[in-house]
Amino acid sequence: MLAILTSTSQNTGEFPFVKIILFIYFIPTIIALFRVYILRFKFLSVLMINLFFGWTVYGWWLAFAKAFSSRNTIYVKNKSGDIMYSDKYDRLDKLNNLRSSGAINEEEFELEKQKILNH
Repeated sequence: MLAILTSTSQNTGEFPFVKIILFIYFIPTIIALFRVYILRFKFLSVLMINLFFGWTVYGWWLAFAKAFSSRNTIYVKNKSGDIMYSDKYDRLDKLNNLRSSGAINEEEFELEKQKILNH
C-alpha cells in the first residue's frame, strides 16, 4: 500500500498538464472576469455555464460567446412590431439624426431624449 502512495505522489509530470487543461477549460470565465468587471451578473452566468456545461463543446462555446458579448439589448415595442436597439446611445444617435434631418423639431427631440435618459 505504501508503494502505491509513494509512486503516485512522485508522479510530477501530470500536475502541469492538469493546470493547463483547467486553464483552457475556464478561459471564458477568465475573459468575462476581466472584460465585464462592472456586470457581476454576467460574470456569474458565464461562470455557471462554463462550470456545468463547459465539458460539452457547445457549452464551452456558449460561455465563450457570452463572455465576449458586450452590449445590453433593449426591446422597444411600437406599432410596426419589435425593434431591437443595442443601447440608449444608439437610440440617442438615431434621435439626433431625425432632428438633423428635420423629421422632428427641437422640442420633440428634447422630450424623447429625456425619456431615453430616464428609462
